[in-house]
Amino acid sequence: MAFEKLSNFFGMNEEENYGTNDEMMNEEYTDDKVVQMSSAVNSKKTSKIVISQPVAYSDTKDIATMLLSNKAVIVNFSKIDDSQAKRIVDFLTGTLFAIDGEIKNVGEKIFLCTPQKFEVDSKESDTTN
Repeated sequence: MAFEKLSNFFGMNEEENYGTNDEMMNEEYTDDKVVQMSSAVNSKKTSKIVISQPVAYSDTKDIATMLLSNKAVIVNFSKIDDSQAKRIVDFLTGTLFAIDGEIKNVGEKIFLCTPQKFEVDSKESDTTN
């Protein structure tokens, strides 16, 4: 009798029915801290790609800030002279090195700058003329 009381006190009584695993899995939780997996997957933040067309070296700070905010940036240098574009590419290369990002030339005077968690899949031609 004393053992039975102790068992009940510590929750070791075999007479209680806790339900099967299937019943427990199908049970709905009303706790605010419990989130269904489908809700968690659907609430992911979307990644953003920003297009920038700098006209002066001072625009570099805005581009670097976007990269530090985990946004990919396509930089079009068609409205700036080549010497300024080279300085901007050098600065952005340093910024991307610091955050383990990448910079790729994707067209004439167009560069893609991506933070660490972006993956660029490029299918370059293997044929050379």
